[in-house]
Amino acid sequence: QSCMEVLKTFQGRLQLSAFEFFSEPALQHVVSHKGLQRPFETQSPFYALIEFENDSESRLDEAMELFEVCLEAGWVLDGTVSQSVGQAETLWRLREDISETISRFSPYKNDISVRVSKVPEFLSRVDELVSARYPDFEIIWFGHIGDGNVHLNILKPEDLDLKTFQEQCGKVSREVFQLVKNYAGSVSAEHGVGLLKKAFLEASRDPLEIAYMKAVKKVFDPNGILNPGKVFDIQ
Repeated sequence: QSCMEVLKTFQGRLQLSAFEFFSEPALQHVVSHKGLQRPFETQSPFYALIEFENDSESRLDEAMELFEVCLEAGWVLDGTVSQSVGQAETLWRLREDISETISRFSPYKNDISVRVSKVPEFLSRVDELVSARYPDFEIIWFGHIGDGNVHLNILKPEDLDLKTFQEQCGKVSREVFQLVKNYAGSVSAEHGVGLLKKAFLEASRDPLEIAYMKAVKKVFDPNGILNPGKVFDIQ
């Protein structure tokens, strides 16, 4: 919830070009695997990476004032500001190198979205769901929290074979998509429905919407030759 308060505070005064978030486990993996330095010693469940249009010295002063507001409100514990392009690139690596860093764990990946105001509650519900079913699963969160787009990653335990892990993650998917439906979100925030999420399209689109989508498909692709079998089937 603190991340959302920080977002509202900065969004109300500055022109943000990015508001990313990632979890402490995500940061730990990047730092240890890439040999990077932690940006500060203080640990927190989540971190925010904020980028804004800095067209004047006064803009930076305003950003620092907003940071102080967040600090005094207890929404943030610590922070750092890049002083050069190089420092900015290093901070961005903490977020952008996550996927590469965790790839060696054969992770289960899912990109989903819910209303921005519901993100904290949704993350907690997913954490509870996964932990209750499979307590050995390590969850890695990151994403574009400014638009409610979050990436759920689950790392395969070392002592679990890949086939069993994938089967268990399939069960997780069904429950996560039901949560997405309950929160009126989307089962595919970025990467499309394709084949993997085809059976779950109804979790984020009602029957009438799907009927309209099929009707449009028939108009522009009557023979079903464009990306056949993806998203839904045309009779």
